[in-house]
Amino acid sequence: MMKLKTTKAVAWLFICALLTAAIVSCNKDFTRVLPDKEYTDSVDVFYGKRKVLYIITDGARGASVNAANVPNIKSLLPKSIYSWVALNDPNSKNDARNWADMLTGVKSDDHGVTSNTFEGNNLERYKVMFERIKEVTPSIKIASFSASALFKEKLTAGTDISEAYATDAEVKTAVVNNLQSDTATFVVAHFNDIDQAGAQYGYDNSFPQYKAAIETFDGYVGEILNAVKARENYANEDWMIVIASSGGGEFTIPQNQNDNTVFSNTSANTFTIYSALKYNPRIISKPFTGNRYLGRTVRMQNEAVRAEIDTADIFNLGGDTSKFTIELKVKKNGERFNWPSILGKRREWSSGHPSVGWVIYLEEKYWYFELRGAKEVNGNYRQCRGRDLEPNQWKTLSVKSEIRGGRRYIRTYTNGQFDNEIDITDAGDLDNNDKLKLGYLNGTGHGSPDVYLSDIRFFKTTLPDATIQNYACETTIDEGHPYYSFLVGYWPGTDGQGNLIRDFGPQARDFKLIGNYKWEDFNDLICPPSAETLAQFVPQTTDIPSQVFNWFRIASRQSWDLSGRVWLDQ
Repeated sequence: MMKLKTTKAVAWLFICALLTAAIVSCNKDFTRVLPDKEYTDSVDVFYGKRKVLYIITDGARGASVNAANVPNIKSLLPKSIYSWVALNDPNSKNDARNWADMLTGVKSDDHGVTSNTFEGNNLERYKVMFERIKEVTPSIKIASFSASALFKEKLTAGTDISEAYATDAEVKTAVVNNLQSDTATFVVAHFNDIDQAGAQYGYDNSFPQYKAAIETFDGYVGEILNAVKARENYANEDWMIVIASSGGGEFTIPQNQNDNTVFSNTSANTFTIYSALKYNPRIISKPFTGNRYLGRTVRMQNEAVRAEIDTADIFNLGGDTSKFTIELKVKKNGERFNWPSILGKRREWSSGHPSVGWVIYLEEKYWYFELRGAKEVNGNYRQCRGRDLEPNQWKTLSVKSEIRGGRRYIRTYTNGQFDNEIDITDAGDLDNNDKLKLGYLNGTGHGSPDVYLSDIRFFKTTLPDATIQNYACETTIDEGHPYYSFLVGYWPGTDGQGNLIRDFGPQARDFKLIGNYKWEDFNDLICPPSAETLAQFVPQTTDIPSQVFNWFRIASRQSWDLSGRVWLDQ
């Protein structure tokens, strides 16, 4: 196999490098284009004019496409970077917003398309990629064929040809005809029959109509690919073929497949394929989403189910110099709550009630630690807020008292991450003779909980921030914990049977279950990363313009503020 390298070629490359350096120095607004790898001349690799075929389909769940009979789509995979767990914006609920993500390379916070009316859009500032391409390389001819008049009207500025059709079959025919006869460098084909089938019947292959729509689309892809390969000048062209869904669709997946992360959001589940003869195969799978946490615990629900410890003096929080740290895991069954206690030591949980003590409770989507000290007057109380808690996910809540500079502070943490702090130096003593109560706490003006609670830890010391963070996602505690000797109460809450939640700490003060309780199995992830974090590990719809720009060797200007990234085949 012959390397394309001679003495003249080296000299010419040197001259080109100098010219390139001069150009870059005059265009500092550009970022670097990722360099091509050094490819050898072989019958398998073409060195012609670069072209792009971009096929968009609406409503195609990546999992469903992968499971369907799609031989034409899968014929591309040996020369593709691809993922069946790609994502769109999980907050998107309409086609226009999805399309805008795929064509601008930014999300709706920037491009402003939030509905199919396009009201309030910011497409003058965050232009569709066709306009960006024309700004840099006006000679690139762009043709777009869509099954949506809205797509054509609102999102094809900068194209040389833009047509809309009534059916996907007509779109396919128009694209095939264009590929057979036209010289366009960038061809876009947009389909929506899969989405229509999903909306009517359901977004899953268990609905025959939805599966049939996917397989019909695959047939269209096959005809389009054949048209590309049959082009008279195909041997002198270098095609990248992009096939991607703009979004999935709502479907209730089996519970054993639901990890309560963004990857279980069927509306956000898309697929993305970048195929080129130069690419090595690379499949991008679902990343690590967290450790499993499983056991058998009690659902603390309404007033009917709760737990109490009568002799709870050891769990008083003391006065101005007392130190403590409380930690527990909570999984809430619902989005919003109106002030139900989940753990507290106070005579009554009512607005303005003068009893001294403390409560951990839920409000709206977030959580709070509230206290009333002996020095408080007129029903005053103090609150330190935690952060939002997603439903059906285990979260670790931590509260600690910290003494700094002679003053006492309360600090809250969620999954080991610091939330807020308040000064309680002048609050006074927090001690009382009341029970320690898990779940519902008697009182008025608040709702009832609906939560699972476990792994409750009570330390008579202040844990350092680093320790809280390092152990937040652990589901047990033992002598290996650096502050184990300060532990005065530890309730795993996963006993699985009986009428007690046993205390494995030195005091052995068990919670007694009250009401019509029952033990329930759980098998969940603990501390799963956020949707934003997880999305970075798989292709997103906003990545596609960056991939196209890179293929055309168009460096993205910093002023474009693109959100996406370029995916490599390694």
